[in-house]
Amino acid sequence: MQITAPAPIIYLPENLWSFFSRPGRELLVRIIGIEGKTLSLELGGDKFQARIGGTLNPEDFKVGESIRVRVIKNEGPIILQLISPRTSKVSSEFNFLYLVIPYKTKVPVSEAEVKETNLVVSFLRELIGYTTKKENREIEREEKELLLSKDIKTLKILYQEDKIILPFLFSDEKSWGYLELEIPEKVKDKVKIFSFKLFLEYMGLVEGIFSYLGNKVYIELYFSNFQTLEHAKREFKELQQMLFTNNILAQITLKEKKLSPGYLLEKEG
Repeated sequence: MQITAPAPIIYLPENLWSFFSRPGRELLVRIIGIEGKTLSLELGGDKFQARIGGTLNPEDFKVGESIRVRVIKNEGPIILQLISPRTSKVSSEFNFLYLVIPYKTKVPVSEAEVKETNLVVSFLRELIGYTTKKENREIEREEKELLLSKDIKTLKILYQEDKIILPFLFSDEKSWGYLELEIPEKVKDKVKIFSFKLFLEYMGLVEGIFSYLGNKVYIELYFSNFQTLEHAKREFKELQQMLFTNNILAQITLKEKKLSPGYLLEKEG
């Protein structure tokens, strides 16, 4: 009796984890093997495996072909959506691949995301310093020196009927954002000072709202990327401690915010 040993499982290599850390990223991978419902794949010379899911079947693939996939989930099992099926006629909405990673292993935050998190922390320090220095807590429309960091380049100021919009570009020239400065108004017992949106290459969209009540500053942050949120929770604890050490009363709240395509267009009307 001859027993054939099962083929070894090829987990996602650590050096590829950063490629799958950002939902929405599209990748071109090559199929190098098909065994039942398992695909052996190659990306940049590194090999790994994925399970076929959804409405896909092994017959939908061919060894040697390249397929385009989109990362749609990067926590728990990493899920890829097939967006260039070769033979399947079913909508790609139901075509999934599940990457093979060790049990309970999380895709680590990439070095680029760590740098972006540090950039966001520096950005918030600028805003907190600006907010706490203004004794009357009012934002004047002629205030043009709000962002003074060497990591931030301010662009042309835009004026609307009831607010001023201050666009800016980060030093990497890939990430950008804008501040919305409005007439301070009371929202849920706190006075809203301004809000901002950041568009970062790896972290995705980050939104923030600055408010105050008495001598305490309230900062609400919303992340579109859940994994980035988990990393930010650790980093922002240090920022909170730094503020406390410098006798600055500030409460930072971090939350996940699910976004749908066209979110900004819907909001702007």
